[in-house]
Amino acid sequence: MSFTHVRRGAVPVVAAAAVAAGSLLMASPASAAPASIEFKGACQARAILTQHMSQPLGMTIDAPSSVRVGEQFSYRLQPTVSSLPDKESIATTTDIQRLKIDWELPDNTEFVGATVVAGTGKGLTGVAPSVIRVNDAGEPDAAGTILRLSGDNETVGNGPKSSLNTPGGIAVEKTKTDMDGNPTADGSTKFQLPAVEVTVKAVAEGVVTPKVRVAGEAANYNSEKNYDTFLARAFALGSNQNAPTFCTPKDGTRPANDVPVNAGGRALATIQVGAGGPVDPGPDPEPGTGAGSVDLGSVGSIFGS
Repeated sequence: MSFTHVRRGAVPVVAAAAVAAGSLLMASPASAAPASIEFKGACQARAILTQHMSQPLGMTIDAPSSVRVGEQFSYRLQPTVSSLPDKESIATTTDIQRLKIDWELPDNTEFVGATVVAGTGKGLTGVAPSVIRVNDAGEPDAAGTILRLSGDNETVGNGPKSSLNTPGGIAVEKTKTDMDGNPTADGSTKFQLPAVEVTVKAVAEGVVTPKVRVAGEAANYNSEKNYDTFLARAFALGSNQNAPTFCTPKDGTRPANDVPVNAGGRALATIQVGAGGPVDPGPDPEPGTGAGSVDLGSVGSIFGS
């Protein structure tokens, strides 16, 4: 499943421009086309019976192809469109709660700020999406190495406001509609988490490689530190059921910890950092580009018998 969102007091994003020594105006970053990365996620849902799934996931990124040392620039990330199915095996789904996505702050950068891009999320209820900086324990931390998209940091794990069985955070209510609000033929509910725009400063020559959270235990199967987590809920066997779900970008089901991450856990983009002359800014992007999506992912068979 792909979700495949600034908190009060967060640093606002600023424009990617600066003036170098000698009053030389630095060029804007060279543009690159927005990219959509499709991959599989190994997900565990702690449902009536534990479910082990391989799910289609996706992430889009709009980032410059090159910048210069000391230059401030922005890139945009967004999980792809997802859906809540009407039924899963013996269960009738009701809603999703506590949606959360984590990204790593890339090496070779100095963090400036991050913000949710207004108007890019659809089909969401609950707590308004926000992006904050957290540490490995999921606690808000000005020196943290992780950017978290959530609703007030209310998650199913890895945080001070986590819960495995209560509603909270970013939510999706069942509407049985598509992204345009039209009824779906199969009763599924389409939705999308919003885009996040991240502004950083390039530190040294080399590269900047934005990634989802996969450092340390976050790459392990069924870890509360997985980058993509949520609480799926349904009615089954005469009662309401909870299925906290944890997804990591690996192929197969129940992958071992030493199984490498797939394309979803590697660099989502490679931004070259140089120290030479002005960078060619390239053509201006078309209006509306930068946070595209593909219709990938679903809650999956997480309530199956």
